[in-house]
Amino acid sequence: MVDILLYVFLAVQIAACFYLLLPFLFLITSSVMPVSESDRAMASGMADEGQSDQETGIVCVITAYKEKEFAFLLVDSLLKQKYGKFHIYLVADRCEAEDSDPKNQKLSILYPDAPLDSKVSSLRMAMSEIDASVYPYTLVFDPDNLAHPKYLQELNALLMQGYKAVQTRRTAKNLNTNMACIDAAGEHYYHITQRLAPFRLGSSATIAGSGMAIETSLYSQLLDETQKSFAEGEVIVAEDKILQNHLIELGHIIAYAPNAVLYDEKVVSAAQVQRQRTRWINSWFGYFKEALSLAGFGVKRASSNALLFGLMISTPPLFLMLLAGGFLAVLSWLLTPSFAPWMSAAVLIFGLTFMVSLMLAQADRRIWKALVSVPLFIFRQLMAMLNIKKANTSFMETTHEKRLTIEEVIFDIGEFKRVKG
Repeated sequence: MVDILLYVFLAVQIAACFYLLLPFLFLITSSVMPVSESDRAMASGMADEGQSDQETGIVCVITAYKEKEFAFLLVDSLLKQKYGKFHIYLVADRCEAEDSDPKNQKLSILYPDAPLDSKVSSLRMAMSEIDASVYPYTLVFDPDNLAHPKYLQELNALLMQGYKAVQTRRTAKNLNTNMACIDAAGEHYYHITQRLAPFRLGSSATIAGSGMAIETSLYSQLLDETQKSFAEGEVIVAEDKILQNHLIELGHIIAYAPNAVLYDEKVVSAAQVQRQRTRWINSWFGYFKEALSLAGFGVKRASSNALLFGLMISTPPLFLMLLAGGFLAVLSWLLTPSFAPWMSAAVLIFGLTFMVSLMLAQADRRIWKALVSVPLFIFRQLMAMLNIKKANTSFMETTHEKRLTIEEVIFDIGEFKRVKG
């Protein structure tokens, strides 16, 4: 019996080593890959070269739940784009129309007659207004986002290459607390290991929940299918994960546009970390089986895109990787000393991969300084695990606090770069 348990423990360690080393393998293999056409486009800044005198019609859809004032700041940043062919639909759920609402020919504000209480329902409401022949692509935002002035130009450079789906780069708009900085560190890590590296390897970038552009007719179809698969009134957890899995199963590559920068509000307090991560952790547990099924689908169909993507999205959240890796490394010295050096090496390589990712992403020095608060960040996520069942029955929206304009965000980033230099 003891021998069987030791073999089980060894199998767990091997699985843990695989997931700890997977980001490193993505990173190292993508760094030695030949430069692709997409890489050349991104490196040369196709938007500056004028390739994109030819503009693709883009609809920008913003889903605002009780917080349309934040969305107005995003609208302002979009109206300042150096791009012509776009329109904005703002779905203001549980909000009231006011005389002070912004007016612009490129903006349509939709107020549902009855509360929707669902991001998917809000998206479907906007999609019903869109003419796909005029706007072939739909770009989705959260209300707390802000778009860089060249955002749509840079995105257009990838859309012109014919991709059906493109994820843009999300980065922090606020680094005002240690919690916000650590949240931003995670965004940098995923930018490198789950978006840029896989795309360079010919696979797909993960969808981040906002800042993704999808062919309008395809997106409308996928949203309808998603809605039909859930009972009326049921909370749809992680619609972005459902969407990306469908895209991969259909044979599409989700492209990545690292030069199209979208600023995203990061959690500022430990309590916010716990609430937000409750949804995220629940979605990982809920879709782990589907992720492995997608990898199996890739093997069956000889699709490297589906195989690599399925393995990547089955990777546990960062904090679970750190905790489980550290715990197993210590335990392995006691129970399986012959494997302990390998387990410890995997944990070390994972930590180095995280640090290298921050360096490659040129993380702000405030992020580096905030890493001392990682234990508190992890503790709050452990607390979030105790509430994951609540995420199946509650919308659990994140409350936003930082009302910043795009000019303020860009100035803040520029000031810190100037001081650092």
